[in-house]
Amino acid sequence: MNLEEYKIELLSDFEELINFYTGKDKMDDFLHNHLQDCEESHYCKTFCVRLKANNTIVAIFALAFDSVDIDSDDFDDMRMGAAGTDLPAVKETFREQFEQKYTYPALEIAYLAIEQKFQSLHLGSALIEEIASMARNQRYAGCVFLTVRAWHTSDYSAVGFYEKNQFAKLTPVPQMDVWPMYKTIWPEEYPPTRPEPTGTGRRELKITTISRPTP
Repeated sequence: MNLEEYKIELLSDFEELINFYTGKDKMDDFLHNHLQDCEESHYCKTFCVRLKANNTIVAIFALAFDSVDIDSDDFDDMRMGAAGTDLPAVKETFREQFEQKYTYPALEIAYLAIEQKFQSLHLGSALIEEIASMARNQRYAGCVFLTVRAWHTSDYSAVGFYEKNQFAKLTPVPQMDVWPMYKTIWPEEYPPTRPEPTGTGRRELKITTISRPTP
């Protein structure tokens, strides 16, 4: 999926989402009735994905700082390829200490939604990779994993989608209507202490920040 025809911005006006629907009632209810409250309560920051051609919003996602608790069994599963996500890149001289920390910094995908008419374009998977890149390249805090609480109900489950994008289940059973999951953003092909390489053919996505007007 090529994202060259899209741009990502901080969402400044939630009224722009009035005609944005995913086709899934529970997700749409949260989007239209609760997401702005989460943003204004400093729970998350909300981004919109627009078509450059006409400025149409085709997707939204919200991010929040998080942490994830992982023990030695989880790391053993990663080593064996049984976890569903990669073993983090760590200097071998530090790995034993690293794997004893138990709690690890993460960036949570608090919400990810694709507008109904654009759901067949694999945009969700491309956005996960962009979010992982944002997490790797930010300079405010350490970050080892992406996390998500994937919707999981009798009517709809996003668990399979996240598993296809290398998220692992964090708990053996879901918690109410969500299943906590995590994904390594520094797999072993990435250097553990360096920023993501540039100038290697990977497209750099420009994030445009739009300030919210003061009431």
